[in-house]
Order: sequence, then structure tokens, then C-alpha cells
Amino acid sequence: MTPDQKHEQRKYNPNITVKTDAPVAKSPLKWMGLVMLILAVLTTMSMWGREKISIKASPIIPELSAKATHGRELINAQCADCHGVDGTGHSTKGPPLLHPMYREEIFPDFHFKRVLREGRPQNNWRFGPMPAQPQLSDADMVDIIAFVREVHTATGVQ
Repeated sequence: MTPDQKHEQRKYNPNITVKTDAPVAKSPLKWMGLVMLILAVLTTMSMWGREKISIKASPIIPELSAKATHGRELINAQCADCHGVDGTGHSTKGPPLLHPMYREEIFPDFHFKRVLREGRPQNNWRFGPMPAQPQLSDADMVDIIAFVREVHTATGVQ
């Protein structure tokens, strides 16, 4: 027996018959890939153009401490052009400072002060970059943060 004949014998078993019209099992990988691609496209399309941060906050301003009252005055004098009156937004230049994103667990005081001192480049949102605020003293920064924190506490932002 030649090597070719041995190969042919191992390849096919003459005792097993195979129907020629039997269905052939196909790999489901191409269908899974197609479904994943469609899901990714639909997810992207549904999220396209949506804001991750709302442009407007509508808190009720409580009775404030002296520090927070001074912080409110500073926000309205120095920050309102970008962050809105009382830091409530209404602008595409900057996010509302009274948004839950700025609660202390996510945006701690030391980070708030660093952004006020150094500024911040534009992120993956439609708001512009945050310029540094060198005219604010450390006491002014503490008062601005006190205003934001007191309004968060009064409105139940956790």
C-alpha cells in the first residue's frame, strides 16, 4: 500500500455513509460579530449629541452663612459669565457649579482650589476650558466652595 492510499483510508471510513444533502454546521462567529457591530452602532447613535452634564441647575438658595454669602457674591461677580448667576449654568462656556458632579465626594475642596488656581483644559464635553483665576485669594476660594457646599447640602445633593 502506498502512502497516498494509507492517507485516503484514514481520511474516510467506508463503513460510515454521509448524506450529501445533510446540513453543514457553520460558525456563529460572523453572526455574533455582526450583532455586536449593530449594537455598537445603535448605542453610538443613541448617545450622539447628548450632554453628559445638564446645562442648567435650578436649586433653591437657602439662608447662607457669611462665608457662603461672600462666595455667592464672588461667583456672581467673577464666574457668572461662564457658570451663570449663582453658578446655575445657562451657558455653554461652563457647567453649572451647583450640579451634583461638584459634590465633595467627586470634586473635593483641594481639587476645586487647584482648578481655580491653575485652570483646566477643555474636557470631552462641549464646555470650554476653565481659565486660571489668579485674582482670587485663598479666602475667596474657601468662600466660593462654602457657597457651593451649602447649596448642595440644602438641596439634598449627596
